[in-house]
Amino acid sequence: MMTNFQPALIRAFFSAYAEGVLATNADAQNEAVALTPARVKQLMLNHYEEISKHFFDILFNPLALIHYDSAEELIAILRSPEVAPTLKTPVDLFRHVCRTEQNHEDMVAEYRRNFTSLLSGRVLSLNDYYAGFPEGYLQTAEGNQALAVRILTQTVVNAFFAGRRDALAQKSSDDAVQPGGANQIYIFRLLIENMQCMLHPKPITFDDEADLNEMFLAVCHNQENMNTMLTTMQETLQTTMEQ
Repeated sequence: MMTNFQPALIRAFFSAYAEGVLATNADAQNEAVALTPARVKQLMLNHYEEISKHFFDILFNPLALIHYDSAEELIAILRSPEVAPTLKTPVDLFRHVCRTEQNHEDMVAEYRRNFTSLLSGRVLSLNDYYAGFPEGYLQTAEGNQALAVRILTQTVVNAFFAGRRDALAQKSSDDAVQPGGANQIYIFRLLIENMQCMLHPKPITFDDEADLNEMFLAVCHNQENMNTMLTTMQETLQTTMEQ
C-alpha cells in the first residue's frame, strides 16, 4: 500500500463532509452569512457525534480495500475465534481493517489532525496536509491507480452528501435548499484537491488559465484515471440520489 492512500482518504472524508454541511447552510440563508472560523467551528460542533458514525460507515470498505487483497481475507480474520469475541465497537473493527498497529495509529493521528482543524474553524489545507509528513514519506502513485481513484471518488461523493443530509435534517422543510447543479461544482473542487493528496507527493501548481479538464488530467496523471474518476463520480451520484 502506498503511504498516500490512507491519509488521503481521511482528508477526503473530512473535507467533503464539511463541504456538504457548510454549503447546505450557506445555500439556506436568506442573505449572505460569512463562513468565519467561529461559524465553521459552531456548524461542525453541531454534527460532532454524527461525524464519527459517518467516518466508520463511509471509510470502512475503502480502508479494507487498500489494506487487504480481498474481502474474504478480512472477513476470515474478523470471524476467527481469536478476534470475533473482541469486536465490541467500531473502534475494535478499525483496528483490524487497518491491518497493522502502525496503520491504526496513523489513522487515529490523521483523524485527530483533520478533526482538530475543523474545530479550529477550517478544513485542513493542502499545504498543512503535506507539511504533516516527513520528507519522502508521500509518493507519486504507482501500481493500481484505478482502484485508488475509484475509492477516493466514492469517498468524496458519499461524505459530501452525508454532510448535506445532516445539515438539511436540522432545518425545516421551508429552509431546506438543495441546488442540483451546484453539487457537482462542489464535488469537482473536492476531487481536484483530494486526488492530489492520493496520487502526488506535493501540491500541484496550476496555470492561471488552466481549464477544468486540464486540472483533472493533471491530478489524475492520465486520461484513463480521469475517465475512471468521472465515471465513478456519476455512478456514485446516481446511487446517492436513489437512496
